[in-house]
Amino acid sequence: MTVATTTEVEERHSREAVEAEIARFEERAKQLRRGEITEEQFRPFRLKHGTYGQRQPGFQMLRVKVAAGVIKPSQLRILAQIADQYSTGRGHLTTRENVQFHFVKLETVPAAMRLLADCGLTTREACGNTVRNVTACPVAGICPGEAFDVTPYALGVSRYLLRHPDFHDLPRKFKIAFSGCADDGGCAVAGIHDVGLIAQVRGSNGTGQRGFKVLVGGGLGSFPTESAVLAEFLPEEELLPTIEAVLRVFNETGNRKNKFKARLKFVLREKGIEEFRRLVFEKRKTSQAPAEVFTVPSPIRPTLVNISPAPLTLSLTNAASDSGYDRWAEHNLMPQRQPGYVAIWIKLPSGTFYSRQMRGLADLLEKHDLPGVRIAINQDLVIPWVPFDRARAIYDDLQALDLDIPGARTISDVTGCPGATTCNLGITRSLTLADELSRALEGYDDPEIKKLRIKISGCPNSCGQHHIADIGFYGNVRKIEERQAPYYQLLLGGRVNAEGVRFARQIMAVPARPIPAIIRELLAFYQQDRQPGESFNSWVGRTPDKAIVERLHPFTKVTKSIEDIFLDWGDTETFSLKLGRGECAA
Repeated sequence: MTVATTTEVEERHSREAVEAEIARFEERAKQLRRGEITEEQFRPFRLKHGTYGQRQPGFQMLRVKVAAGVIKPSQLRILAQIADQYSTGRGHLTTRENVQFHFVKLETVPAAMRLLADCGLTTREACGNTVRNVTACPVAGICPGEAFDVTPYALGVSRYLLRHPDFHDLPRKFKIAFSGCADDGGCAVAGIHDVGLIAQVRGSNGTGQRGFKVLVGGGLGSFPTESAVLAEFLPEEELLPTIEAVLRVFNETGNRKNKFKARLKFVLREKGIEEFRRLVFEKRKTSQAPAEVFTVPSPIRPTLVNISPAPLTLSLTNAASDSGYDRWAEHNLMPQRQPGYVAIWIKLPSGTFYSRQMRGLADLLEKHDLPGVRIAINQDLVIPWVPFDRARAIYDDLQALDLDIPGARTISDVTGCPGATTCNLGITRSLTLADELSRALEGYDDPEIKKLRIKISGCPNSCGQHHIADIGFYGNVRKIEERQAPYYQLLLGGRVNAEGVRFARQIMAVPARPIPAIIRELLAFYQQDRQPGESFNSWVGRTPDKAIVERLHPFTKVTKSIEDIFLDWGDTETFSLKLGRGECAA
């Protein structure tokens, strides 16, 4: 089946079609409870609808897709309602710009789905072997270095592929990201995606052609792979047909027998980029996807933001000042390329977002006539289009919501996946460790240290993106005599920038409990040993693993006197490995 027209796209997103979809889910869940179908039969269907099993029996994790990370005030209120009625009073922002709710009962999922449908959100294809949430740079449209705003393109692609009849049963999950510039390491990390798109403009003197550098076959997990270049420049009108062609090639050639070798990166590894490119462009010849320019109003994308006239540019000296505000503004305020405007970064430790904060933020946005917020891949929020003269008043409102934590985009802004708190595959409590480190690392003034990024995963699967961190950790376990202890693998030197992707190298295994002290010692070593002007990653690149291991070894020694070595962060009971069945693939 081929979807050829925008009318067909709109039909599958109609309220009637969405309600029928929810009703089908509701009936299948009832069939499961009546014993008419098995959990194995229900599982792929459940995952396709964004409902993910967690390690606690009887509970689900509900994952809400937020295309390009754009959330409006009305949607924040619905998310808050779901958090309170069906979850634990909070949500979790993810590195894929989703919102997740944990401890949701299966029988309440349809009601939550209907609330989401009312505000234009969905859980459809947020899990399983589908096209996952399409992400984009959270400062798209306002970034000084971007070629152009990629948001309409991300929204258009998301809308076209959502519920597409041909792409909801792929060999494995499929991830797409849009970046406005080549140096996208902190924004969209296009180079680690199945399809990464980097905005480019060719030509000059008013004749510039918009398009994208197209990257394919990237991914993290236990086999991190840098993407290859499918096209150096793809005109914007070729975007949908080409992505559709890539998906069709993947659908036909992906490994459906071995889920561990089913991602697109393995197809590319087997065939090579030249043959893969040939297959894609053969498929492109028969694609019925509309060749469409998304910079004009389109029936397959919603209106994004309304840009009001900019106020006069104000200098910082005109603003009211105090030490708390100044400390916050240093890293949480970002000048836009539009004069007179700033973006506000809201630091959310480990991506935790409480319902009262969701409602309060919705009120704040409407009070200050702001269009919405965006989720960033580091699990923060961004409020764009803030007139500079309102920044201080908004800061005061954020204080009342406990959303005024300073240090956004610094070393204390730690990324962490849920890990063993809820995930079946989680080995360690990465979320709790991330929260602990966020507080423990706030005191650094060294600018080279403040710019570092720490990312933590609870297992090797890299949901916390540890492979591309300056300092990365992933959870594992070690046996000490006859007892199990929570450990992490330490990785150093990862990055994504205009030069490409460099994955962090594994250094050593370290116990979970002394990690804050281990990081402080590592940073002290860097400060003592670096050359003038040398960055942390450059220092890591020239420093042998042996030297780092020797320096950190005293902090990793395990003795019988250190009883809490057997306690994971956030635990009160002695650690023991408890793994369930993973649900990353249907």
